[in-house]
Amino acid sequence: MTNMWEQTAAMAKQHEQAGGAWLKLANDGDTAVVVFLGEPYPREVCFIGGRCVAFDEKLRAQGHKSSLRVTYNVALYSSREVKVLERPTAFFDTLMEVRAKYGLEKWAFEVKRHGVANDPKTTYSILPECQLSLEEQQAFQALRLHDIQKLHTAEAAAAASGTPPTSASSAKASEPVDVKLAQAMATALKALPREAVDRFLQKFAVQRIRDLPASKGELARAFVDSLVTEYSPESVADVDPFGP
Repeated sequence: MTNMWEQTAAMAKQHEQAGGAWLKLANDGDTAVVVFLGEPYPREVCFIGGRCVAFDEKLRAQGHKSSLRVTYNVALYSSREVKVLERPTAFFDTLMEVRAKYGLEKWAFEVKRHGVANDPKTTYSILPECQLSLEEQQAFQALRLHDIQKLHTAEAAAAASGTPPTSASSAKASEPVDVKLAQAMATALKALPREAVDRFLQKFAVQRIRDLPASKGELARAFVDSLVTEYSPESVADVDPFGP
């Protein structure tokens, strides 16, 4: 049985990963169970001053050497929150083998880091964690993906201007969730048992859907999708959470 130390550690890891687009596996032994989504996004980069920057002809002329990094959209299996994961060529080679054997759309995989921070010999293992049901496959494939190219462009612009990349998202974090998204979630939740609604409100620590911050909109939508899959419409939820 999982003791409270292990349970608290797992919760702390979830909170660490929550918020922001990037999935971080920064330390030896860090793991995440994910579903790979969409297509990979390759780009040539080089490291200057400890920072990864896009490689171009100007950097080539200066004598810098490029390396290939590949970025992926992945969904956390437990919450269906879509994250972005970037790893070197060796990770892609391993993923290609896994893809050929299992099929990425049919499984959730455990990705585990082997190597301390900044260790150039760090490797990653990719192991099948659990096979997805047809309903789960459809739910994951329906998730909205990050625009990886725009994300990289925004990161580069923020670095060039000296503005922290999180500043824009931090400003948005205080804004309320999009009205159309809130209405869509409300419609879905109203068809579920009251227990499902209570779980939603408890998870996001709100009394009404419209109180949800914009920064948690995508995570909330993914959680609603998981509730719809889990519950059958046994009873109609009380309307109070959706009132003014």
